[in-house]
Amino acid sequence: MALILLITIAVLAGIDVVMYLVLSVVDRHWEKRFENEEDNDDNERGV
Repeated sequence: MALILLITIAVLAGIDVVMYLVLSVVDRHWEKRFENEEDNDDNERGV
């Protein structure tokens, strides 16, 4: 019983780490995309 609990906790912790890494990569990509769009908007307006 304790082994199943430990395995479950380990799997959940592993999923948590993977989701954290995926979300941090997506966040960096989204920030770069947003900055590029913002720069393009400024250039089109002549700012």
